[in-house]
Amino acid sequence: MSSPSAVYSSPYVPTEIFEVDPKDPHYQTTNGKTTGPSAYVLNAGQIDKDKPSDPKMDPKNPEVPTQLSKLRMELTGIQDDINEFLTKQMEVAKNKRVKVDVPKQQPKKKINEFGEEEVEEDEIY
Repeated sequence: MSSPSAVYSSPYVPTEIFEVDPKDPHYQTTNGKTTGPSAYVLNAGQIDKDKPSDPKMDPKNPEVPTQLSKLRMELTGIQDDINEFLTKQMEVAKNKRVKVDVPKQQPKKKINEFGEEEVEEDEIY
């Protein structure tokens, strides 16, 4: 059975290919970095009730996970990779938007004694 892979493409971002590296430890666990509750939630006293179970090992060879467990671990790793990539892309987009959305300094309006803006004569129609 081949390992899962994913491809991200966008007109604004170069194509990103996500592939499993079977030697990388984060493809050998069911506990993803980005799939559980945040550290903030855990530090606030919440308990992770949805924590994934450990991989099931092959009864014939207890050193090797079952094929389904292997797939589950690889998918958990790819999901982490994709989540981290998309989080970075959102940060990039947010930073671009902040730069674009920065309002230009408007000239200060004069306020009359009634608390209303004074309108210059050349601004009227």
